Amino acid sequence: MRTILLSAILAALCASPAFSHGGQFKGSGDSAGGGSAASGAATPPATPGGAAGASAGSPASGAGGLRGGASGGAGQRGRQGKGPRTGGSVDFGPSYDGWEFWWDANKDRYLNLRNRVGAQKTVSGSFGALTGRGRNGPSTSSNRPTHDDIMQKILPDLLTLMATEDDRDILDSSILALARSVPEEGESTVVEAALPMLAHNELSVQTSATISLGVLGSSDAIDVLTALMTASSAGRRHVGGGEVPQFVRAFGALGLGFIDDPRSVQPLIDIVEKLPDSERDTKVCAIVALGLMDNERIGDAFPVLIEQLDNRRLDTFIKSYIPTTLAKMAGGTMRESIGPLLDVFNDRDTDNAVRQSVAIGLGRLATMDDTEVIDALSDYATGGRDVQTRHYAFISLGKIGARDDAPEQRRDAHDALVRLLANETTKPSTKSNAPWAAIASALYARGEAHRDAHPEIIDRLWWAYGDTKNASYRAAYVIALGLMDSREHAGALHTDFLESKDNDFRGYAAVALGLMGHEKAKLDFRGMVQNATVAPTFRLQLATSLGLLADGGAIEVLVNTLETAQTLGVSSAVAKALGLIGDASALAPLLAVANDDRKPTITRAFAAVGLGIVGERGDLPFNARISEDNNYRARVPAIDEILDIL
Repeated sequence: MRTILLSAILAALCASPAFSHGGQFKGSGDSAGGGSAASGAATPPATPGGAAGASAGSPASGAGGLRGGASGGAGQRGRQGKGPRTGGSVDFGPSYDGWEFWWDANKDRYLNLRNRVGAQKTVSGSFGALTGRGRNGPSTSSNRPTHDDIMQKILPDLLTLMATEDDRDILDSSILALARSVPEEGESTVVEAALPMLAHNELSVQTSATISLGVLGSSDAIDVLTALMTASSAGRRHVGGGEVPQFVRAFGALGLGFIDDPRSVQPLIDIVEKLPDSERDTKVCAIVALGLMDNERIGDAFPVLIEQLDNRRLDTFIKSYIPTTLAKMAGGTMRESIGPLLDVFNDRDTDNAVRQSVAIGLGRLATMDDTEVIDALSDYATGGRDVQTRHYAFISLGKIGARDDAPEQRRDAHDALVRLLANETTKPSTKSNAPWAAIASALYARGEAHRDAHPEIIDRLWWAYGDTKNASYRAAYVIALGLMDSREHAGALHTDFLESKDNDFRGYAAVALGLMGHEKAKLDFRGMVQNATVAPTFRLQLATSLGLLADGGAIEVLVNTLETAQTLGVSSAVAKALGLIGDASALAPLLAVANDDRKPTITRAFAAVGLGIVGERGDLPFNARISEDNNYRARVPAIDEILDIL
């Protein structure tokens, strides 16, 4: 599957060296992602030609129908991606330590643009009026697509497009767009359209069809996905004969997780227990799939995963996915995982990749009453040896504290946590802790129950912002202030945005101003979005802010930009931006572009991608559940590929 790999696109546009990449680290190529050279948090390696570690016959990294680069990638019949292979190894290089990569992986829930748009239908008032904070003011009414919009516009047009076009970019993008958007009564139609694509002569089309069957969520696809995952004789028939490609098997497993049927639990367990570690992608995807499930049989997976977590012969990178799956499955309610996870965290022989994942998992499961967890994470955050585990520990502490809706009953523990986060923001025990403590502070204090901590935390963040010239750290403080809706600082931040020449910082500042509902920035952002000289990365961040500000006027600007786009980077950024804003008014122009055979196929394919994002059934992108609280340091090509989808 050729996901829209913005980081690779941007790397290609900038003529930077091509490195192995296929992961979710879109860096500054995403709506609010990015690294600052000033921070040492450089964008992780990227390649236009192949997913990291893709074995022969596996798809090159590309995108929700489109490859991240003009060269294309591997087809099943022997056309392989050109990127070097790494075997999916974990890279512990310093460039991954930046907070930007955590934000990129987890931001969807905090931005939640689609929910904001849906809440604003026929509503007048500023963003503050919608959240109960801030001043009322004029706002453009906007709305998400309706059921009829999907069934009468997107479904028939994309089905026709798939029937009349043979370009792989258009096919990839269209089938996934349908899977993301079509309601239940249209599922059988999409299944019928996807099944023949499993035997397509391009591997990217096969993998797109496979994951689309899962994203669709139809029980009609269970038998097909199980056959593909297990590479049974039926699975081989589905792909047209011969072996079932590695990524098709892996995406078959993930698809079962998305559907969440009790009948799929045991087949996934069998993969985890019986498949050799050499088939890492499929095994990891089976583990991740279990984490997506919340049904009456999912408890059967608990003892198996605990046993595998204790298996010292298990591949480290496979094992690193177990803690986060334990924390996510059954809706995050399996608190019996806390004890085993804490034992692994405290074991000095635990590999860093696994301990990192445990730190993340404990952040989802523990409460402020779990004092041993709080102590272990606090001690590691301020004195642990592995840098990334320290950083994840800060985030987990912030999340644990935020979930407590009765902090007065544990006042001493909360006071200690606030002191820790505040001190590490302004006087960190290790310099690199500061931005992570800042983000963790904001996550902690966002809830109404923690309003008493707001003044101290905001004062610390604002002081830290003014005390450093490090662009990455300043950007972290800005995002933290945005998460806390610190509107009293919006005017000053707007001025800094206009005066700064660092587009990495400016992109995050724009997102923060959007979170604050700073209406005065709309015209500045809209003008920059339509400026052809503005880089795709920055343009996408500006569009994200316009979405947060409910700026319906940005739709026409973005559609015009898509129609005249001259580069892949601009096309992808605009398609993503239209989807992020999520307004139904974007459907007609996107459909017009997708159906216009006078336009380049890549532009038409990106329009199809935009349709899928605009029409998405849920509030968050379908892959947000995988991206959120994922240990992005433990890179496995199949997961990388899924997380690169726009």
